Amino acid sequence: MRTNAQTKLTNTATGAVIVLSDSLYPEGEHDWSAIVSNTKYALDGTMIVEQSERKAGRPYTMQAPDGHGVLSRATVNTLKSERDKLGATFWLDYLADGAVKRVKVIFDTTGEAIEAKPVRNSTSPELTDYYNVTLRFLEIPSS
Repeated sequence: MRTNAQTKLTNTATGAVIVLSDSLYPEGEHDWSAIVSNTKYALDGTMIVEQSERKAGRPYTMQAPDGHGVLSRATVNTLKSERDKLGATFWLDYLADGAVKRVKVIFDTTGEAIEAKPVRNSTSPELTDYYNVTLRFLEIPSS
């Protein structure tokens, strides 16, 4: 696991920090646009384009190539506990472009917010066992 505590999740209310693997990175980071458009046609055939700026809601799917973004079972259990706190918000810090970026997020519980697959299957997992993880968040306004 590549980590030096730069990639982490911090509960904004409690200050509790969960150190993540620095190999986790937002998948599809360039797929989301802050500008959203809607088009329609007037009766005379003229196209009408309306645009506005999205204030929040950018998805952050944090994952790494298999075997690179592994977390211990203990860390996965802690993430699950934080996910299940109603109204909890977090600072997500991650490495990108040679710097640490910070965004305010919530777990995206509209689907599977946490996917964790064991690196090695076991009938009796230990807290030190490693899991390949995918974490899904939604950005929220930082105010």
